[in-house]
Amino acid sequence: MRLIIQTIALTGLTLLFAVSSANAWQVRMESTSAGQTINVGDTVTLTVDFNTDTGTDLLALGVGLIFDEEFFTYDQGASSNTTYLLYSGAKNAYLEPASTCGGSSGSGCSLYLTNPNQVQLDFLSNKVAQGPTGGIPAASNGFENLSTLVFTATKEGTTGFSFLFNPVFGGALGLADGQQPTLELGEGFSVVVPEPGLALMSMAALGTIALVRRNRR
Repeated sequence: MRLIIQTIALTGLTLLFAVSSANAWQVRMESTSAGQTINVGDTVTLTVDFNTDTGTDLLALGVGLIFDEEFFTYDQGASSNTTYLLYSGAKNAYLEPASTCGGSSGSGCSLYLTNPNQVQLDFLSNKVAQGPTGGIPAASNGFENLSTLVFTATKEGTTGFSFLFNPVFGGALGLADGQQPTLELGEGFSVVVPEPGLALMSMAALGTIALVRRNRR
């Protein structure tokens, strides 16, 4: 059975989380599998990117990547994270993956404890006690890689990938001075696994079209 992956616009995912900053901090996901056809047992690799939109002094970032565990398994061992995303004025690592995301090793993030279909991406400042006086981090004006996540397709059906930013499930975006800027969540993409009958009908239809074209020639 084949999986057909298509990009879609997931509406209503942008969360205004205690807006107190003019900057539009952003996360997005991308995949070379989007719009392609794969087989059950193949892998889907997602890259998650982050943009501070020139914002600085980031204290903590937490965002969930949602998938359906009935149709995909998460391969944490094959996944990875950037060992640090931002750095201070002294060029020291500033924003690093939390221990649940491999710490400075940058290995794959863990599933959320109470939500087995959520990969939780947690990054923390190593200057928590110092705050802004410990060195303002360089701003990211443009997307930088946050994580690379690998999934394996296991079953036919209809499902997809999306972001979750909810404080109840680990959602966090805060600055050292206490501000909580807006986080814009990018689009996800859907996964369609056709039913056996539908797949056969589609193949038959394609065969008929090919035959008609050949006869016309």
